[in-house]
Amino acid sequence: MKILHTIRDTPPNPRGLCALSPSVDHCYVAYPGSSAVGEVQIFDAVHLNAKCVISAHDAPLAALAWSMCGRKLATASERGTVIRVFSVPQRVKLHEFRRGVKRCVTIACLAFSACGTVFQGFVRV
Repeated sequence: MKILHTIRDTPPNPRGLCALSPSVDHCYVAYPGSSAVGEVQIFDAVHLNAKCVISAHDAPLAALAWSMCGRKLATASERGTVIRVFSVPQRVKLHEFRRGVKRCVTIACLAFSACGTVFQGFVRV
């Protein structure tokens, strides 16, 4: 295998959190842009350049997931209280899902349905 490109100057990412869009038309990689706040870097894997940055959460990221079309990105932070869905690369927040803050949870996985209209999350209590 030949290395095509190296993304440099990424923050510490101990969980190895990243997500590759399954779309051929919108082939993006999402990864944390900061280890202190929930910033998401979007990288165009076809044209090998940075696409945009999304300020998704105040706390560091815990999970990322792309829709099948590669136009929607779901994010969750370490706090586990809010899940947000963004339109990419426009950086527009489309949806926000909130839960109560009485119990501490970890969001371990996010997923869209194949049609991209239904969203699911897996929470560890």
